[in-house]
Amino acid sequence: MSLKWKGGLSLIIVFFSSANIPVYAEGLADNIDTTLSLRGDVWSGSRHLDDIRGVGRISAWGQFKLKTESLGQWVGGGWVADQGHRDLEKPRSRLRELYWRLDYEPFELKVGRQLVVWGRADGLNPTDNLSQRDFTLLVPEDGDQRYGNDAAQLSINTEHGQFSGLLFAHGASYTLPLQPLANVNYAVDTSPTRPQWAFKWEANGEGVDGSLSYFRGVDPMPDLSIAGFGQDGLTVSVQSHPVQILGADISLTQGDAVWRAEAAWMETESDGAADFLHKKRQAWLVGGAEWTFPNATTFGVQGSLQHVLDFKDPDSLMNPVEREIAWRQAATSHQTAATQVGMTWRLASRWLNDTLMAETSGVVVWPARDGVWRTKLNYALNDHWNFQTGADYYFGPDHSFFGQLSKNSLVYVQLRLS
Repeated sequence: MSLKWKGGLSLIIVFFSSANIPVYAEGLADNIDTTLSLRGDVWSGSRHLDDIRGVGRISAWGQFKLKTESLGQWVGGGWVADQGHRDLEKPRSRLRELYWRLDYEPFELKVGRQLVVWGRADGLNPTDNLSQRDFTLLVPEDGDQRYGNDAAQLSINTEHGQFSGLLFAHGASYTLPLQPLANVNYAVDTSPTRPQWAFKWEANGEGVDGSLSYFRGVDPMPDLSIAGFGQDGLTVSVQSHPVQILGADISLTQGDAVWRAEAAWMETESDGAADFLHKKRQAWLVGGAEWTFPNATTFGVQGSLQHVLDFKDPDSLMNPVEREIAWRQAATSHQTAATQVGMTWRLASRWLNDTLMAETSGVVVWPARDGVWRTKLNYALNDHWNFQTGADYYFGPDHSFFGQLSKNSLVYVQLRLS
């Protein structure tokens, strides 16, 4: 749901005038589409793996799209927020997107901060490596954790599909909740300077879509490694490293079912089994289906198979400090075993003329048997007011991808004016 925000037109006009772009107020309302969402949240805790309890948050989220006759489109969006607990070092605002788009058939050009999402699988996307995420941000929707990266993207539409090339000025790195450890300090590299590029071919047919992709750049999931010892204790480097990823995905619609599959091969800088400082090479396959039923209910299930080359158990390290950091690195990289199998599910249903939506979803991975279970209830009070409540529950051993996030098991309520 969205509210047309005509009051924001003057701000947009000032912005584009300062950029020496000839945008005139007359008729502007016909060419601009703006939305505004005001949100108030209460959370049972933070997403920093700490002991903070009871966090209030208010935020405003906005988006705009401005069309011009001869200068293409301008697209932007972001948020401003304030949290009741001042101990949380969180950004108070973020520009998620701001790019210029020009369509000149058969070409399409985008320049600026873009939110690029690849992959067709639900939840687990092996080829989704181009946009940044802040996993410490208190938002109910995973998609709201994303924000864009500065890039130039050129696409061409042909009878054989769409070909896209992307050039990024710098790499992207996730913001992670880091496990507090005694006498350990984290040195976080939040903005990799290495440029990166990607290429994608996408084809659409009757009831079937698919793509092939290649990415050469920086792994957005950073590695953890020992950087040194000092008077303040141990320093652990949190830094993203170069990767190459070859990916493919396909989606097939048959009646009320949509079948999806996605696969990726990742090459890293790992020196082999004895290297506990880098993510290792891996192959990852995800596939499954989603069914839609007549009573406004959808159910989806997927399987996941991940194989890590040159895997070596961190317990083989004799030094207890090195062993602990190696386990943290393996858990962060989701590489705690040579072969991991998993399952995701999602069940959602709507009632009361689509005003009430209930959803449950989750992930479980073997052999660690770690995962996350989520529930959500969303009720539209009227055309503008929305109430949402939900819970996230993480489980598994401490040295596993989801198990290490057990302190981030939270409940929340949110009231939204759109």
